[in-house]
Amino acid sequence: MTTAKTRQADGLDPVHHGWLAEFRIDPMVMRLFVWSGLALVAMTVIGFAWLMQMVPPPSPTMTKEAALMWVSENQRSILIGAALCTFFWSFWVTWMAPILLYVRRMERVPVLTVAALANVGGGAAVITTIAVSWTVMAFRAEDPAIVQAFLDLGFFLFLYTWPPFGILMVIIAVAIFRDCNPHAAYPRWVAYYNIYAAIAMAPASFMGLFKTGPLAYNGMLAFWLVAVDFFTWMVVMSVMTFKAITADERRLVG
Repeated sequence: MTTAKTRQADGLDPVHHGWLAEFRIDPMVMRLFVWSGLALVAMTVIGFAWLMQMVPPPSPTMTKEAALMWVSENQRSILIGAALCTFFWSFWVTWMAPILLYVRRMERVPVLTVAALANVGGGAAVITTIAVSWTVMAFRAEDPAIVQAFLDLGFFLFLYTWPPFGILMVIIAVAIFRDCNPHAAYPRWVAYYNIYAAIAMAPASFMGLFKTGPLAYNGMLAFWLVAVDFFTWMVVMSVMTFKAITADERRLVG
């Protein structure tokens, strides 16, 4: 039977009950899952930016004929990049698993955990359909109207769907602020950073109103700020989760 003294030695609040009081980690699997998220970020650079040539994004003012010509010239590269992105972007779920585990550890009643879990599942459905739009675009590189429509749809799925991800960042921040353990999984500055990261994606909500300027889907605010903010957030959370796993390992071994 686990005593209160043992629980304190493990860095857990002795008033916890059930599995939370017996919280343990699997460092190898958790680190592997965190690395899967960094692989997602890397494939975004390789598949999305290089192979698909979506960085910098094409202009929303591009004519249907110009869009068709551009896609036709890069059809094979777009299809390969989209296939790779569809696979690697699916790692969103595995990457979030260790973070969700820490969110569960932070609270006594798993309200935030349930909200975050539902959010991650919904986000996965969005993420895995983004590259599908561009696949259809390249697959039908014969009809300018279809090409233009699916080019736009891909960027709207990529950027305009930021709110669920922003809400997830806020949930993580609240969990960190309310962490009930004597040894916090994440420092408090990570909570403030998550709130900032959520707010920084808000300009994407205005991209439907503009075809030019900083709020267009190729603009400084709607694309560059949002994309850099999100993937930088993934890197920061990966580094801090690695540190949390290492700290737990040392406490449990010691």
